[in-house]
Amino acid sequence: MNKLYRIIIGVLLSLGLPGCSKHFLDEKSQDEVKPTTVAELQELLMGTVYPAGQKNTSFQSYVDMMTDDITSNFNPDVKTITLYKYYAGPFTWQADMFESMTAAQTPNAIDTYEHYYRRIMGCNAVLDLIDKVRGDVDARENVRGQALAMRSYFYLMLVNLFGQPYNAKGVDISTSPGVELILSSTVRDDYPSRASVGKVYQQVEEDLLKALPLMEQYGTDNSKFKVTDMFVYTLLSRMYLYMEKWDSAQLFATKGLEKNPNLVNLASISYPSYAYQVPATGVYDINSKEAIWLGYANMYEYAGLNTSRPYGPIPFCVSSDLRSKYDFTRTNTTNRGDLRMRYFYSWDYEDYDWTIPAPISGSRYSNALTTSSPIKGMRVAELYLNRAESYIQQYLKNGDESMRTAALADLNYLRSYRYDTRNVPYVNVDYTGQALLDFCRDERRRELAFEDHRWFDLRRYGMPEIHHIFQMTSSQSPVDYVLHQGDKRYVLPIPRSVLLKNPSMQPNP
Repeated sequence: MNKLYRIIIGVLLSLGLPGCSKHFLDEKSQDEVKPTTVAELQELLMGTVYPAGQKNTSFQSYVDMMTDDITSNFNPDVKTITLYKYYAGPFTWQADMFESMTAAQTPNAIDTYEHYYRRIMGCNAVLDLIDKVRGDVDARENVRGQALAMRSYFYLMLVNLFGQPYNAKGVDISTSPGVELILSSTVRDDYPSRASVGKVYQQVEEDLLKALPLMEQYGTDNSKFKVTDMFVYTLLSRMYLYMEKWDSAQLFATKGLEKNPNLVNLASISYPSYAYQVPATGVYDINSKEAIWLGYANMYEYAGLNTSRPYGPIPFCVSSDLRSKYDFTRTNTTNRGDLRMRYFYSWDYEDYDWTIPAPISGSRYSNALTTSSPIKGMRVAELYLNRAESYIQQYLKNGDESMRTAALADLNYLRSYRYDTRNVPYVNVDYTGQALLDFCRDERRRELAFEDHRWFDLRRYGMPEIHHIFQMTSSQSPVDYVLHQGDKRYVLPIPRSVLLKNPSMQPNP
């Protein structure tokens, strides 16, 4: 039994975590290692909280299938039926989507709800023990800040998957059910009920504001696989954006950009010479100057979308609507325009003759990464977009021209690092009024597609209507599935397995 596993057993024994029967404890207690040092708690964080490098690195490897960024094409080959079954549930917004993915054995589509809570329990265990173990102050406060920040991250993701949007019209966030708010690893006799959306956000904010000074003072040397002050700045700006607290979102995005304003210049990277080739470097490389947190997922997140496919139409690929948002011309070798269309996607051929290349899904990895390297997390580009949107919302509210020009400065600076500027300079854009907000939202979509942002953005944009045409077999006719404006399915169903384990759990409509 390795040391980390023995430490985990020791934590379970010390705190009485759920799932440890007396028989199990008796059987393993002779080989336990109860945490006695801060270093062992840091090891516990790396083994049970941070996703990177672990077996299950994905949390919701289906959520982009629910957005307007993906479309489905019918391929009559019988081998594609398995692929259709993998994603039929989320692609058509079914109430039993989790059960259908389980039945189809969808790769990487793991138990989202419980997966997040397992990592939250790791954070809680560290926080419960942090003042009871040996270690110097710097290391102790560094670990405390990491645990608080990661717990905040997990809860912000959970409440935006399984609760109503914070800004939803007609919703009282003080009563609208969010998720279970579990802040201790101690065993309880009662079953926890769902805390309100407002209460969960309040806890996220409190934890992040506690973590921030700790990270600023003690976490400056942490690697990109751990929480840093940049991680906290980014998460705070994202949280306040969701809450529509524009000045606060602007404040923390600015703090992050003052420390690290760097972006990867795509024009400086050699253009891939064939469809399957990936760039030599990427925005989530370990050496990427814009990478803030190398968080989770890997190049196989959407397993099978561009592999093991018979010739013919691609069963799932980037929607024509999303593709139309990029000013990209593949055949113009002098000036291809927006390079994100080629550098940020996995490409394949959509015809029988291997002559028409097409983007399949998001892919921020490069040939410098291994198959298990994270391709999602946080990066500087989000800070520019968060701040630009905050500026625009304030400009639209009070007509402050300086806010408009500041937003355009952020958007144009970001775009200048994404366009093909080898032979021609980037040309700034200039918008006013609602057109500026619309452009900013499109820019956010272009930049952050397939990094688990679009679904959350659609929710806070008012939950617009989405159509997905879907056909699984030759004997079926194509069906137009519709997610209506403000549809209740913009809130994911609580998995049946979770409801069965907790009789106090209130299901979503």
